[in-house]
Amino acid sequence: MIIYLHGFSSGAASQKAVRLKRMLAPVPMIVPEYPSHHPRESIALLTQTITRQAADKSDGKIMLIGSSLGGYYAQYLAAALPAIDGIVLINPALNPRLTLRQYIGGQTNMVTGKPFEVRQQDIEELAQFDVPAGAIKAPSLVLLDEGDEVIDYQFAAKRYNSLGRVIVYPGGSHWFDHLQDAVPEILSFYQSLDKKQDTTNGSLR
Repeated sequence: MIIYLHGFSSGAASQKAVRLKRMLAPVPMIVPEYPSHHPRESIALLTQTITRQAADKSDGKIMLIGSSLGGYYAQYLAAALPAIDGIVLINPALNPRLTLRQYIGGQTNMVTGKPFEVRQQDIEELAQFDVPAGAIKAPSLVLLDEGDEVIDYQFAAKRYNSLGRVIVYPGGSHWFDHLQDAVPEILSFYQSLDKKQDTTNGSLR
C-alpha cells in the first residue's frame, strides 16, 4: 500500500497524485485529503489514516510518498510511527516555517479552488513536526530536481545523503518534472521493502 501526501495548497485530485496513481498501478495507492496548511490537523488525520491501513493485514507494507510539504510531514510520520515501512520524498520542504510565511492570510487552493486562510499559528505549529534526518529509521528514497526554485537541492542532497538513496535530476522545478523517469525507481524501492512482522496485536506494527 502506498499513501501519497500532497503539498501545500494542493489536494487529493492534484495532477501529480493522479499521474502517480496511474503510473504505479497495480500497486494500491490512496491519497488522503487533508488541510496541509493546518499542521496539527494534518498530522492527526494522516496518523489515523496510516493506523487504519496498518490494521488491515491485507494491505501488507505501507510506504509513504510525500511531495514538498507532504514530504516534510512524511519525515515526521516515519519517525513517529513504526507502521511505516519506507518513505519516498519528492522535493521535500526543508524549512516551511520560512518559505510559507509569505502565504499568511487568505489563499485559494490550487486544486479545489476553495478559499483557505494561513494563520501565524499554523506557521509556528510546523516547528513541532521538524525532525532531524537521523531520527528517521525507515528506508528512504529522495528525489530532487536541480531546478527546484523553492528548496536548495544541494543542501537537500547533503541532508539526506545518510538517510538513504538520493537521486538528483537535471533541470526541472519544485513541481518535480521527472515523474515519468522516477516511477521505475519508486517501484523498485517499493518492491525492495520487506514486510514487517506484527510485534503487537495493535494497529501499528
